[in-house]
Amino acid sequence: MKIRVDEYNAWLDQELEKALRPTKNKAGKLSDDTRRALDEARSFFEELSRKADGNLATKKDPISYRAARVVGRVARDALSSIEKIQIPQEVSWDSFKVLRDNLSSTARSLREGRNNTQREIHGLYLLDMLSFSGVVERIAKVGEKISQFLEGGGENLQRAKTLTSIVETIRQIGVQLDEKKKESVELERTREALSSAIKELSNELEKITSNDSLKQVLEIEKELRKESREFRTDTLRKLRDLSQRGEIALRSEEREALGEYIESPYRSFLSRNSGPYLTPILTNLKSVLDSGKMGLSHRKTTRVVVQLDQLTTTEHLAQKQSKGRNLLGQRQRLLHDPTCKNLYLERKIVLRKIDDGKKDELQATERLHLAEEKIKALNKHFEELLVQAESKTKEYLSRDVQIERPRPSK
Repeated sequence: MKIRVDEYNAWLDQELEKALRPTKNKAGKLSDDTRRALDEARSFFEELSRKADGNLATKKDPISYRAARVVGRVARDALSSIEKIQIPQEVSWDSFKVLRDNLSSTARSLREGRNNTQREIHGLYLLDMLSFSGVVERIAKVGEKISQFLEGGGENLQRAKTLTSIVETIRQIGVQLDEKKKESVELERTREALSSAIKELSNELEKITSNDSLKQVLEIEKELRKESREFRTDTLRKLRDLSQRGEIALRSEEREALGEYIESPYRSFLSRNSGPYLTPILTNLKSVLDSGKMGLSHRKTTRVVVQLDQLTTTEHLAQKQSKGRNLLGQRQRLLHDPTCKNLYLERKIVLRKIDDGKKDELQATERLHLAEEKIKALNKHFEELLVQAESKTKEYLSRDVQIERPRPSK
């Protein structure tokens, strides 16, 4: 028999209703037996409580007074325990198990109360204690019947619970699948929209950078970046540390320039203020290296000293400085043109938008990947549950069903 997954729940309810009819009839009789036993117990303990209250008011001797007080307390405790027992309105394994446990617990508590009372009253209320025993045994007997029911015919209730639990899990997984598929579609749309926006911004960027003056500015900046990569600050940082500890002597203006070089080496090198101090700083560095205070290996020290000699005794630094300053001057003159400057600023804005768009696109792609992985896991679990539902339906209801799988969405 083939059945659609969205029709399986209603079909299963009908099949379980037929299969559980005898079991529910038996459960209904047990509920009636329980109700009668509890009503009888309630009537007995209400009467016993009234009798004890009456004796408290009329009995004057200490033994009878004490016995009445003990019996009254036990009767009220018993009534409280009985009132807590709820007979289930719905027939299910869990509800009748709770009922069985409550009846067994109440019977055990009542037996303890009866035994303790008999020891304290020394034979008084003898007939009442016999009736007490009968009430307790009837409650215990109903509890035993329910226990036998759960172990026998009530097994059908456990099977029904298993099947309905599978169906509920299938429903929950189906809801999660729908939500994840919707999320996946929205993320795909978002990613496509971002990709399209990035292409438009890239076209706009290409149009902006087609301006000849701006092209020259960008080439100059490229060359300046290339020049700046030759400047490293690791050794200069060590030189500053030695100066701060007083191990080498630097004038205050040299120390200030050294700090600027460490923070922004190439910019400081081209600066009219700090640029002239590079040669004396390097001369000090060579002196410190020769003294061994830098803590470098002999091989590395020799190599660095040779490089410093070349820098401080040739025109190399002056040529580098002149080249960099000329490039900066050309850049400044080009950006003095309002059209070129506006295009330059506009390009920065577009580049920032492209960068932000790529970050958002990457985030959407990652979220889409996670959603797709979750969909795969949910589909696998969904299939496992359907197979389990088919197997348990055959095992419990002797019905061979094939649940039709939903078509995968495109």
